[in-house]
Amino acid sequence: MGEVIRDDNYCFACGEKNPIGLKLTIHADENGAYIKDYVVKKEYQGYQDIVHGGIISTILDELQVYAAGGRGYKTVTAKIEVRFLKPVKVGIPIEARARVVNIKKEVWIETEGEIIQEGIKKAKAYALLRVVD
Repeated sequence: MGEVIRDDNYCFACGEKNPIGLKLTIHADENGAYIKDYVVKKEYQGYQDIVHGGIISTILDELQVYAAGGRGYKTVTAKIEVRFLKPVKVGIPIEARARVVNIKKEVWIETEGEIIQEGIKKAKAYALLRVVD
């Protein structure tokens, strides 16, 4: 990529310093990444009581990068496809998880993720991540 990528803990998805961020607490290891019992606030809704699609995409994107990180890779998202299966409701806990499905030449990593609420899969995503220095 040619640019230095640094973390200053201000990430919208997981940064503790970002006052308006989601502040996701993501657990990751070599098997993947997950969040459990996370409640999306009403401030992040689109239509009434429904989480905005951009927020859902952000959560899935972040988890997929963390899944690669659990394998020791520092990555950025090159491409992501999100499928919205059912509305995700604000104020009700979600679980989300992601995993690495393929590593190509130690440069490209394919991942998949999903969001589950009340035992129902609400969204899923596939991403292509680029390994960076």
